[in-house]
Amino acid sequence: MIRMDNSRIIRNSDVYIALGIFIVIAFIYFCFIGNYALSFQETQSLFVFSADYLREHLLKPGAPLEYIARFLTQFYYAKLTGSIVLPLILALPGIILSGINRRLMTSTALVLVLTILPSVLLMLMQVNYYHMMEYNLGFIVILAFYLLAVSCSAKVRSILVLVLFPLFYFISGAYALIFVVMYIVHNLLLETGTRRYIPSILLVIVAGLTFLIFWKVIFLQPVEQFVLFPLPLFESVSYTLIFAILTALIIIYPLICRIGSHWKEGRLNTRSYSIISAAIIYIAAIVMFSVLYNSQTARVIEIQKLVFRQKWNDAVRFQEKHPSRNLIGQYFYNIALSETDQLCDRLFIGGQDFGTGSLILPWGDVHLNRGAYFYYAIGLINEAQRWAYEEMVVYGNRPQNIELLAKTSLINGNYVLARKYINILRKTIYYRHEASEFENLADNPELIKKDPELGSKLKLIPKGNFFIQFNEPENNIPLVLAAQPDNRKAFEYYIAELLLSKNVESVVNNVKYLKEIGYTRIPRYIEEALLIYYNSQRVFPDLGGLTISNDAATRFGQYFTTYMSARQIPATLKENMQKQFGDTFWYYFHFK
Repeated sequence: MIRMDNSRIIRNSDVYIALGIFIVIAFIYFCFIGNYALSFQETQSLFVFSADYLREHLLKPGAPLEYIARFLTQFYYAKLTGSIVLPLILALPGIILSGINRRLMTSTALVLVLTILPSVLLMLMQVNYYHMMEYNLGFIVILAFYLLAVSCSAKVRSILVLVLFPLFYFISGAYALIFVVMYIVHNLLLETGTRRYIPSILLVIVAGLTFLIFWKVIFLQPVEQFVLFPLPLFESVSYTLIFAILTALIIIYPLICRIGSHWKEGRLNTRSYSIISAAIIYIAAIVMFSVLYNSQTARVIEIQKLVFRQKWNDAVRFQEKHPSRNLIGQYFYNIALSETDQLCDRLFIGGQDFGTGSLILPWGDVHLNRGAYFYYAIGLINEAQRWAYEEMVVYGNRPQNIELLAKTSLINGNYVLARKYINILRKTIYYRHEASEFENLADNPELIKKDPELGSKLKLIPKGNFFIQFNEPENNIPLVLAAQPDNRKAFEYYIAELLLSKNVESVVNNVKYLKEIGYTRIPRYIEEALLIYYNSQRVFPDLGGLTISNDAATRFGQYFTTYMSARQIPATLKENMQKQFGDTFWYYFHFK
């Protein structure tokens, strides 16, 4: 317990309560509001319990820190576990600092604010969904090593830091350089005599030799790996500013401790002001969370997660309830519609703001982890496998690319290759169930045709061969239909492309094939295109034995009447039509 007079007592319980409040705030935010950041990060890596995976993270300084981070990140798969693990990790700097404060700063009410501030700053950084777990762990190991140092006598400390620094540098990578500066500040301000300079000089020498030996002898990595990895290098101004503030706070923490130790008197040096200051920090942080929160990003990542986990109907409902105005969000919405055979019935309900661009993503690094799902949906299994394999090569093992590689290998009958990917999934926590299902199919190939997913994809594979046009991917759809005319999913993508490009004549020319493909009714948006055609031509094309529903004809009459009335006020025409008919092809045709 830290004691002054009775009105200035800062209790240990105050620190624990403050950290407890922080954990509750962080849990609520990451469980109910900002869980999209955790969902995104879980898809960026696949932690595998294997010796090979461990060896991969022993090849450069900072890689062990990344290994630990990946172990913790896998728990983001489930919302509850992720929302428990992350707040506890974010609170660790405060717990460590409380130990440092007890050793270096024993007479000031500043300890409460200083204990929670680094954790709050880390949480603000965590709002950025590219802020990975290793960035949190980097600051934690700095503080933990500093706590270990200040817990020893001055003589032991000097030796301990020098002896352990190479190991510390290997574990933490570039974060060790921040510690070096922090330790120099500590020696200059809190030590006396020769201990102010000699330990610092020796540490700089040890750090330099360690760097050279690691670089030139042991690891043989590019120099930037030793001075930058695993520091976060983002272009975000706000994120970089917070990172700089936190780094500066850590570096000058010995100075703060020195000032705080001498700040015994003063009107503000009381327990009440300390508690009020902590409350202000929490309130300011909550305001900042609301400012930094990006609802559109959250929506895109949520629908991406649902698609990756093949919760197609949930993805459809989510997009229609919380429409994303983002290309990726609408692309995944269209994938979910295709997988549930609703592409031509619900295409415009979830919004289409990018024309045909939201149907197929172009080849390139930007969309490497997403583009395969279109090809998989329409039965171009080999092309889907190529995309997934390229993603694995560029970004490493990720849950979605390993799962897709396992499935495409099974569909293609390459069971040896499938087992390679199945074995990877089997060595994980959250993907073992999928591995067991895939392994059963690999052991019993006759079951693949009966599998609801893989069997249906097997039927979609084109009967003839053709060259994939990856520079103009939309041209692949007619090639698929030529080789497999009854491929309903490819047909609906073809019609969707025509609708989004407002090519009404080509849409109606394909209506006569609907019954041959297996349709028992005309999908909603094809009906709406037919009614536009009829309104201009006054004649229906060949419907192939199908009929337009009375509901469609009634809706078109309502649309036409409302349009003729609303056009009298051009300034509000689009807004008025959107309110009533924003989910129709007619609205898209006239106003998009």
